[in-house]
Amino acid sequence: MHSALALALLVLPIALAVRYAATSESWWERGFERYDAVSRTGLTPAEVDRVAAETRDYLANDDDLLNVSVDGAPFYSEREVLHMVDVKRLMARVYDAGWAALGFIIAFAIITFWRSKQALRRLARSILSACGIVALVFVVLAIIGLSGFDAAFRSFHQIFFTNDLWQLTSRDSLIQLFPQRFFFDTTVLIALAILIPLTTLSALSWFIVRRTEPR
Repeated sequence: MHSALALALLVLPIALAVRYAATSESWWERGFERYDAVSRTGLTPAEVDRVAAETRDYLANDDDLLNVSVDGAPFYSEREVLHMVDVKRLMARVYDAGWAALGFIIAFAIITFWRSKQALRRLARSILSACGIVALVFVVLAIIGLSGFDAAFRSFHQIFFTNDLWQLTSRDSLIQLFPQRFFFDTTVLIALAILIPLTTLSALSWFIVRRTEPR
């Protein structure tokens, strides 16, 4: 049960961070400014903003294909459009997993309070154990990511995508807008989204366990 709780505590912040990174105008603008999207794409700042807004809208709406034009011509190639279909499907699965994780955490808390006389202490101990598992997974993933992000990024795509549409070049619009360094920053964001609540939950749970210890 602790392993299931650990998985839920890992999946939920990942889903929240992915949703933020995919829908936040400020996060995209930060990346565009930092990695000079205007120069990389050859678009004006206004065009970059419009292309970005339409791309974000696609990730949040029910459209099957991404359709963005600049000066009457498609901005994204057919290969990029098809890859974005895969991206959108993957994001939907991540969001679904986040909702499932939230439901499990709530159900776990309710059942714990219903079945145990020392519910708060038992819940805190369970969270501590789960956070320990999450911390171990986090450290392993962090070592893999920091020791070779290029390889980790490639492995991620090989695991979660069943085709080679993700293999794009610097001439492709997606790469010009979102270079690999943008995704490194997003990975750091996701890591912080895990680390901050993990640390807070661990500290709070430890405090509860100590305060409710039988004397």
